[in-house]
Amino acid sequence: MISSINLSQIPIQDLVVSGIIIFIMSTIIANLYNPLLGITYALGNILTLTFLSWLYHDTWSDQSK
Repeated sequence: MISSINLSQIPIQDLVVSGIIIFIMSTIIANLYNPLLGITYALGNILTLTFLSWLYHDTWSDQSK
C-alpha cells in the first residue's frame, strides 16, 4: 500500500491544500470581521509556511542526491 504512493507529488499536493485552506479562512475572516484582518491572516500564514519550508528544507529534500 505504501509503495503505491508517489512521493514526488506530496509537496505539490500539500502546497495546494494549504493554499486552499488559507484562501477559504482569509475569506471567512474578511467577511466576518474586517477585510484588513483577512489580508493580514493570509499574509501571516504565507510567511509562516515560507519560513517553515526554509527551516525544514534539509529534512524534506532527498539526501541521496
